[in-house]
Amino acid sequence: MEPVRSRVVIETYRAQYGDPIHLRVGDTVDVQRSDPDFVEWFWCRGPDGKEGWVHSSYLSQTTGRTTAVDDYSAEELTIASGEQAILVRTLDGWAYLALDDGRCGWVPNKILKPAGDGS
Repeated sequence: MEPVRSRVVIETYRAQYGDPIHLRVGDTVDVQRSDPDFVEWFWCRGPDGKEGWVHSSYLSQTTGRTTAVDDYSAEELTIASGEQAILVRTLDGWAYLALDDGRCGWVPNKILKPAGDGS
């Protein structure tokens, strides 16, 4: 896992899915398809029928019926340009952020820059 770092949002992002997949270690997961742009992400259905993108690092395998190897949430953030957040983790083009208001979730890594970076 990467060290915690502050980030500034440089482009507004709206969450794409209102009720995404959440997994617990050991949950049975049905892998549906891979993402053509982010090859390590897979569209999956969890035991409660909810669906969403899951990174391969959270799955015991990436085809058919598999098992979650770690707790996971596909929750995305709706976040405005100029907001600041703590970068918790990046995986294949996506960043998991924690905000001061307690919200956590995924956004595309390309909409972020290091806090204090004048560029």
